[in-house]
Amino acid sequence: MPYNLTAIIAWSADSLLLAAFLFPLWMRNRTRFYVLYWIFALVAQGLGLALLMVAGSDPLRLVGLLAFTFLISARALATAGLLSLYGEDRPAAFTMVIVALSVGVGVLSRLAGVGSAANVAGFYIGSFAVAVYGFYFLSTRMPSIKLRFRRPLLTLFFTEALVAVAFLGAYNFQTSPPSLDSATTSLAMISGFLLFSAKGFFAVWLTVERLESDLRDLAFSDPLTNVLNRRGVIDEIEKMSHRSAKTDQFAYFSLDLDDFKGINDIHGHSVGDRALVNFTNVVRQCLREKDIFGRTGGEEFAIFTRVPDRRTAAQIAERIRSSLEATSFRENDRILKMTVSIGVTMMRGRIGDIETMLTEADRALYKAKGDGRNRIVFYDATQSAEAGSTDRDIALAM
Repeated sequence: MPYNLTAIIAWSADSLLLAAFLFPLWMRNRTRFYVLYWIFALVAQGLGLALLMVAGSDPLRLVGLLAFTFLISARALATAGLLSLYGEDRPAAFTMVIVALSVGVGVLSRLAGVGSAANVAGFYIGSFAVAVYGFYFLSTRMPSIKLRFRRPLLTLFFTEALVAVAFLGAYNFQTSPPSLDSATTSLAMISGFLLFSAKGFFAVWLTVERLESDLRDLAFSDPLTNVLNRRGVIDEIEKMSHRSAKTDQFAYFSLDLDDFKGINDIHGHSVGDRALVNFTNVVRQCLREKDIFGRTGGEEFAIFTRVPDRRTAAQIAERIRSSLEATSFRENDRILKMTVSIGVTMMRGRIGDIETMLTEADRALYKAKGDGRNRIVFYDATQSAEAGSTDRDIALAM
């Protein structure tokens, strides 16, 4: 049996077998559409290679056209599955456009008298389009992609485009018609296998990272408000503390929505849940992206941020307090108003005892509640918990 034919049989069988192995993974979680695209890609690859083995005995060349249609579909689906991990939300449309382009070029080439190289021409023009789109997609989303993946993937798609151009020329300028036994076909198969495998490698790598990220989100985030939970807040504080210098100054804010129980009792828990979401949206608008913000209890939240001085911490707290007080929320044709009490503690350098810091902020918060709510209190070690601003105007003047 010729070497190329043996390789095609093995590659076809492996592709179909891998598709079968991936199918249970998708059945366990049908939201992982990137897995489904790879299943389709492997099935298309297996069927395309199988049809390629018998295409030579078809006088109408329809089997060959179908074989290359499956093969270009495999490349497009593999790329779509890979790009969907980066946020591409149109992989199905992308795949259909590439397949239509490839088939259209093949048909037009045959009508123009290109002959048996028409299907090959359509396939490599489609492959070139796949590579160009992949390169363009990643290039326009560079800020959101990790550097260690960005450069190899851009190199991969650039290489795929060059290979497509090279073989398009090699097949169309050779004197003999395309053959499974030719050296050009051997090189085409090897390059195709390597490129397809490289995409699979990156897809597996990115899938593992995505699964780890999903698990981390489950462990460290609050599902209702989509901010950090208590464990996530403490974990991020430890990370920031370890990266800090001895001269760095931090502020920790303990926030508690005033009379939140009344919202639940009067309007119901669903309104209470939306109130918490609305509150987090207000707070986010008052913070920087690098500030740590999370939900530590029912209606209790926390903020940890690097600040130059106590006055800046007071300004951040007042911005949150006044923004919430000035914001109205419509719920069930009623206007809902909320206020928040805030306790603040300051510390410098690396945080050695996080629990002490939390306790200090909570003591300041309790004083804010006791002094009438909707106010800001700084923890003072010499006076247990005295207002660095029991009066809001004093807080801003510090």
